[in-house]
Amino acid sequence: MIRDKTKGLVFILMFPLFGYIFVMYVAMFRVCPIGSYSEDYSSLNGRFNGIRLQNLPRDTSSYPFESAYQLLVKHKQRSGQTNSFPFQENIGESFSNNQPNNDGKRSPHNHVQISRDLKAESTVSKNNDVYNDLTRNWKHFNIQRPRYLFNCSNIHDIKIKKKIGHGVSKQTFLGEYNGEHVAVKMVTRHLRDVRDCFDDIKQRNVDTPQTRSKCFAIPTMKLMKEILFLEQINHPNLVSLLGYCVRSEESDSTDISEHGVVAVYEHGQRFVVDSLQLESWQLRLQQAVELADFLDYLENSPLGSLIVPDFKEGHFLFVDYSIKMIDLDDVNNIEPQCGLHPKIVDDDKCEYDLKCLRAQCIGFNAKTNMKHMNRLLFKRLLFPLTFPDVIMKNIGQVSAQLDSLSYSGRELFNELRSLQNIAQANLRKHS
Repeated sequence: MIRDKTKGLVFILMFPLFGYIFVMYVAMFRVCPIGSYSEDYSSLNGRFNGIRLQNLPRDTSSYPFESAYQLLVKHKQRSGQTNSFPFQENIGESFSNNQPNNDGKRSPHNHVQISRDLKAESTVSKNNDVYNDLTRNWKHFNIQRPRYLFNCSNIHDIKIKKKIGHGVSKQTFLGEYNGEHVAVKMVTRHLRDVRDCFDDIKQRNVDTPQTRSKCFAIPTMKLMKEILFLEQINHPNLVSLLGYCVRSEESDSTDISEHGVVAVYEHGQRFVVDSLQLESWQLRLQQAVELADFLDYLENSPLGSLIVPDFKEGHFLFVDYSIKMIDLDDVNNIEPQCGLHPKIVDDDKCEYDLKCLRAQCIGFNAKTNMKHMNRLLFKRLLFPLTFPDVIMKNIGQVSAQLDSLSYSGRELFNELRSLQNIAQANLRKHS
């Protein structure tokens, strides 16, 4: 009798639990239909109707959903533009306010219409449940990455001709590929940092393959930092990265086909900064305009305000008469700290009379870059007496403002561009 009462009591206590399970089952069935489970798992495994997505090109019609690239190509086809859409083209520029409308005028609303067209076109594909399942899975997003001319599969096709430069942590070689010259950077055992490390481990009698490999770690890290910087920032006055190969952190071998880390850049010509004064004033003014724009980019880069601690002649090259910076391993985005010690009065002071904001001397990097660029290049490029009379006085005023660091990069760019337009208009008037 007691046992029957116990069973009845347990059943009564378990009844709310059974009810809760039933309600959750009904809710889950409505949100996630049974038929969708197989699709979810098939998408996670990279399959669509038995076809491996990894082996299916993204630009084929068989791919289960349209990529942004395909939608952009279709939009260009509808608008009567060329069918090709260069990978390197900036998508933001394609949707910018500078696109002409049907009347030949530029409309600020064109990007809105393009956005609506893309949304309307993608709606057709979104009716497919499998499309929705796949797009919810981040693994299948068509992430576009930079495409380079060289990688580990073909970098050995470059023929190394000779050494053309070296620093503390890297060596640069002249390479040839299909008749064109390229610059190849590597870390080798002949560099000062590596040699000093080798001498140290020999003195300590710990010369083993493991300890020798550690001698390459820091120089290789600097080369990798330079590669990653050029992956994230881009400007015409930065030397172009043509490709790279990363196999290991050890770089004892000098054979390019098995070297640990190799980076390939466009080739340029070394120059002496004093020789800039021998150029035509038109070329020097154009180079100054480009460098002012470069300073503005460094101040407002995607990585924050960047500083170049080591401005020197050997870190710049001529590439098609443009002055390009080639060494980035010391570049950083660190502004000096301030205001961390309330009891120290001088701790709140920043160089260049800058204000201490958020415990940092905001603007220090930009001022330092301007100071070094002026000392090394602007004084040669903007020597007032070598310019036409119509802008000579203005160039002198710009030089004085540069000495006092009164310009930002953008202000300098606007001023020099204005003087360039005045000089060109004067030439056309007297031609």
